[in-house]
Amino acid sequence: MSDYLEYPFRIIGPKPDTIPMVRLAFYMAELAKLMGSPEHVHFKEVLDKSVSIVACADAQLVAVISPRIREAAHIDNDAEAAAPWRKINEGLAEDGWTAELPLPKGGEVISFPGKVKASKAIRSVTQHTAVQGRLIRLEGAGDLVKIGLEIDGDLSAAGISLSATVAIELAHRFHQFVRLSGEGKWSRNTDGKWALDNLKATSFEVLEDVPLDETLGKLKGLLAPGSAEAIIKNVDELRRA
Repeated sequence: MSDYLEYPFRIIGPKPDTIPMVRLAFYMAELAKLMGSPEHVHFKEVLDKSVSIVACADAQLVAVISPRIREAAHIDNDAEAAAPWRKINEGLAEDGWTAELPLPKGGEVISFPGKVKASKAIRSVTQHTAVQGRLIRLEGAGDLVKIGLEIDGDLSAAGISLSATVAIELAHRFHQFVRLSGEGKWSRNTDGKWALDNLKATSFEVLEDVPLDETLGKLKGLLAPGSAEAIIKNVDELRRA
């Protein structure tokens, strides 16, 4: 299971020896629908002390599954995963329970209040966005191809897509550093933090993978003797202004 990451759906209220099996099966079925990618999502175990349904998924699919769950919970009531999201909360409301689901890679916890909120607690905006990282995945057989970028050593959690036509050109840059640009959808949570949920990219550019010392060497060659001190002095003056 080293190539899998866990999604522990914790139901707050019942115990493993008190929850009816039919209710446990209900939550497992709706959780699978909420996560999507049914052929790659598997049941692992039910933990003690509380009913934690531990699901596991291929690590490469975290960039697809986590934004899907986040979108259903916070952003768009018409999202593809909205139906199982509502059913889970309706079931929790009937049982008098709540639940939570920590997302892997980042520590974000999705709360299930046991009822569907009448109003959206999250504000979302759409604007031109660019992201960059190492290209590590291209997947899909339709008009849109899902793109996976490694950013700072981690797989981007945002859902990134690109037209199949442009993706064919991008495929030649596999494992290279690229910048993808297009229409990004951002959401702000109740703590005021913004996160990129998905990006419909329309173009890309290849970035140079140049070591830091080489880059600094080039910059040094562009500076005239003594100019660095003047730049530092000007920056200090701006800070004091």
